[in-house]
Amino acid sequence: MTKTLRSSILSILLYGSLGLLPVMLMATSQGGSALFYIALVASLATLACMPAPPNGSLRGYGTLTACLAVTLVAVLASQAAHHFASGSGSEFERAGRLVLGMVFVLAALRRLDDRDLQYPIVGFSLAGLVAAITVVKLSWETGGRPETEEYNAVGYGNLLLLFGVLTVFSLGWRLTRYARTEIAIKIITAGVAFYGFVLTQTRTGWMAVPIFILIGVGLFARKVGRRKAIMACVAALAIAAAVGASSSALRQRAEAGVTELRKCEIAPLTDSSMCIRLQLWGTAWQMFTEQPLFGVGGGKPFEARLRAEEGRRVSSYVAQNFGEAHSDPLYTLATTGILGGLGLLLAYAAPAWIFFRRLVRQENALRYRTAAAMGLAFCLGFAIFGLTELMFRGMRTVSFYAVSVAWLLAASHSATISHGQPHGRSS
Repeated sequence: MTKTLRSSILSILLYGSLGLLPVMLMATSQGGSALFYIALVASLATLACMPAPPNGSLRGYGTLTACLAVTLVAVLASQAAHHFASGSGSEFERAGRLVLGMVFVLAALRRLDDRDLQYPIVGFSLAGLVAAITVVKLSWETGGRPETEEYNAVGYGNLLLLFGVLTVFSLGWRLTRYARTEIAIKIITAGVAFYGFVLTQTRTGWMAVPIFILIGVGLFARKVGRRKAIMACVAALAIAAAVGASSSALRQRAEAGVTELRKCEIAPLTDSSMCIRLQLWGTAWQMFTEQPLFGVGGGKPFEARLRAEEGRRVSSYVAQNFGEAHSDPLYTLATTGILGGLGLLLAYAAPAWIFFRRLVRQENALRYRTAAAMGLAFCLGFAIFGLTELMFRGMRTVSFYAVSVAWLLAASHSATISHGQPHGRSS
């Protein structure tokens, strides 16, 4: 097999799995994990069969790798402190997927032709369409808030919003010869995805909308002019606010949230959306303060501690039906302690800082700044979504985060500059 043929096969396998992963994530319960392992195997095959670029596959990413490793160390330390008695192997696998997925996929993509790195975005846009159609169908059938089999409405809506944002940012990439048609399809796709997000009636996702708009201004300001970009930012915020206000169901949920918060002050163990969250957050924080170094352990130990608080900090319904904290930071702190919390923060912040530097460096080509904007939105989006929802509830979502960030790091790699000069194969 020639080197060119081998490279083509590995590229199709790896890029294809990266593009199909978001579609399977939104359409199935198991497909996301399966494609993660396909991407991981393809990455290992690429590392074994393809030569490294002259400056190495991971040059410049040592700090990122060390930051990611903190999560793995935290889980190991927590399990060791509890004598590995919890049997929470899933917690270790989740951390392993985050670290190995991001590092191996990034190293492999650095060995393949970077001219094809833009094409997985097609899968993200398709995932937005599939998810939006699913939400619309469920909304029409039930006449209420759509609940999918793959995620609860909050997680599904958050991902749907993120896919729409990435599709908008992909206007900085040209994938076909038909520029106007491509732009029209992307705008329509993003609009459909945003409509689906509104139908999920997800309140917390709206917290990320201003951040996404600011990133978009940073991306397109040079192309359209700073003044026009700021005007577009204001217009986008106004449109988003108008769309949100026009949804009677979303308004009712917002009003219900305020009413529930007031009731929680009087009856904290009420089984309402907001009170349940407050119960879980308060209990998770109490677990962390009791065992700040290593946490109580993830999985069954956390569930046992939650049930032990039945009737005091949590209601019977919460104690028997919730095994998580409805917050990534609080769950991580409660289960793995301060080191785990630091690891989660670094998993967001370390790649986000790389993307931010690449985005604001105006001498970089739009192609690479587009990937940087997508990556920054991805990291900050997950960080914001995770404040009030356990986005990393399932391993498939952790896997998706890891390989997607790796893909966008590779796609924006030529934006990396060392001592004032570009480096990397794609510079």
